[in-house]
Amino acid sequence: MNKYKKNYDQWEDDEDDGLPEPKSCAELLANPIKLPEEIIERVLRQGHKMMISGASKSGKSFLLIELAIALAEETKWLGFQCRQSRVLYVNLEIDPKSLINRFYNIYEALGIEMRRFDDIVIWNLRGEAKPLDQLAPELIYKAGYHGIDVIILDPIYKVMIGDENSATDMARFTNIFDEICYETDCTFIYSHHHSKGAQGFKRAMERASGSGVFARDADALVDMIQLNLVEVPNKKENDDS
Repeated sequence: MNKYKKNYDQWEDDEDDGLPEPKSCAELLANPIKLPEEIIERVLRQGHKMMISGASKSGKSFLLIELAIALAEETKWLGFQCRQSRVLYVNLEIDPKSLINRFYNIYEALGIEMRRFDDIVIWNLRGEAKPLDQLAPELIYKAGYHGIDVIILDPIYKVMIGDENSATDMARFTNIFDEICYETDCTFIYSHHHSKGAQGFKRAMERASGSGVFARDADALVDMIQLNLVEVPNKKENDDS
């Protein structure tokens, strides 16, 4: 007997299981497909997830602050146009005064006028962080209360649950990212550190520390790596010598 087979009465009892119902392709294609809007042109859409990975102290937080500013002020980030968005920046690592000083310095360095600085909401949780499963309900509430479009969480290891090298644990952990996106309709962006050792010989999606679930789960991945530039001798000078 198939232990998974159920009679009609059992299926009826299980009708409200909280899961989406399967649908035929005909149903799904009956209406024109409308993709979520891009919040970073050609990179990331509303309600999707993006990971920024890099070595410790490589400037990930600076890059995320620059992104928060670009989203709020509707400017370009790494050359890609951003849609005007209201951002919740969850700071788990930097002391609050240093963080706000970085915002001011980056505004000044980029030559951007503070027209929509009030569209960046900062939630300072240094020393107050909880595992993400405990933090998520409050994060979802605050995103709704403040009318947030994009959540930036920096860094993810501060709220990690389980063993980062376990694919099973990290699958459960990243499922919480989906829950946050689903409940808020926000885009979720977070930073994660590289594994130890040389990274240049690895593909970008293999550099993040821990299970490969991190790179596979994200809809977009930005990886930061140090480049050692080598000066190439001028060919004409070599020919003359």
